[in-house]
Amino acid sequence: MINIAWLLEQGPCREFSTGELIPCPGGVDLSDRSMYILLAGSVDVVQKNSAGGSIRVSTLIKGDVFGGKEYFAEADDCKYLAITDCVVYILNEETFNDLSWAQPDILFGILRAAYQPPRKPSSGAVIASKATAATVEKPQETPKVEKQEVTEAVKSVVNTEAVEAVAEPKPEAVATPAGGGIFPENHKHYSDVDIHINMGLVMPKEYTCPLCKKPFMDFRVFSSKLYESSPMRYDLRKFYTDFHMEWFDVIVCANCLFSTFNKYFTDPKPIKKTAIESKLIAARSEVPITFSSDRDVNYVFTSHYLALMCSDAYPTMIKQIRAKLWGNLSWLYEDVKDKEMEKFAAQRAAEEYEQVYTSSRLTPVQEQITCLSIAGMQYRAGLDSNLKKFLFTAKTMVGADRLYAKLAEDFMYDLKIAEN
Repeated sequence: MINIAWLLEQGPCREFSTGELIPCPGGVDLSDRSMYILLAGSVDVVQKNSAGGSIRVSTLIKGDVFGGKEYFAEADDCKYLAITDCVVYILNEETFNDLSWAQPDILFGILRAAYQPPRKPSSGAVIASKATAATVEKPQETPKVEKQEVTEAVKSVVNTEAVEAVAEPKPEAVATPAGGGIFPENHKHYSDVDIHINMGLVMPKEYTCPLCKKPFMDFRVFSSKLYESSPMRYDLRKFYTDFHMEWFDVIVCANCLFSTFNKYFTDPKPIKKTAIESKLIAARSEVPITFSSDRDVNYVFTSHYLALMCSDAYPTMIKQIRAKLWGNLSWLYEDVKDKEMEKFAAQRAAEEYEQVYTSSRLTPVQEQITCLSIAGMQYRAGLDSNLKKFLFTAKTMVGADRLYAKLAEDFMYDLKIAEN
């Protein structure tokens, strides 16, 4: 089964409106080709008939893979027409490579689905008139194969599958440059810490800042080259050989210091500029890091605290962003062996995840992930009053992911052994 929630979170994705053609351009060079996975909505597969019109040969639904003939054989005998608002995951050379390493089970499901017979139309083939056929066969501009923004209108179609819970809490200040800078009390400068990062696993990439609109250089991770060195931990942290993903989760614009998760630079979301512009002006005079320089652990800490400050620019995602940032910070403090700050950041992460849990619409998998995150961060912070409740919820959630259920079960077992 294709994990639609994971694909929707990772991207690249693109939306199409009802009546719009979804082009599968093919091309001589693999980098020009693309195929799709339908994440939401319905799509008609249309072919020419002998009368000069068009015939609907199948109707695609969520989870179907299409465009395979165009991708592999440069065929162009089919057109794909969105009959409802749709969201698709874009498969191209880069995403194929990433999936082959990061999520081979998903890739296997995609390839298996690509070779299944076409689904028959729900109410029989529909013959279009020549006028309709001309509309169906009108060429469309080839889309760029990069993740496009999914509007709130289309997001509502896929709400039950989205990985990021949609909520609209009121923003609240977490870290500002005024009076003590962007860092919390007891944060230190970790000059004597040396953490090995294999820079062969990243490559330079030009980004455009969604705030100041200026280009700058940073890095992109070769996710297809990462090797997990151990199973995912109870708090959902993943470990890789010679690499720490947290070092590259957050990107900082070298021009204006706007900071947020990598994916919001590659797939910009609407931002509330007025919420952060004055803070960034103050931060530029106080932050002691040059963000055109090489990364070290202080660079990474600074980028995360800047991102916390900039989270005010995303009022509809603020809790989710802050929860993930505080979780990352707890892991970073763990790496530098600062136990006090590790617990502090873990407590903040647990609080933010609890806000997500109580104020957001969550699918079963989202609820599992959130409950595991709360329990993991509470444990790291030494707070265990509700820990078992959240683990039990993650373990017993109906319609959820067995991987997370097993993780919760193992965590509960380890706690029980420790108590005895």
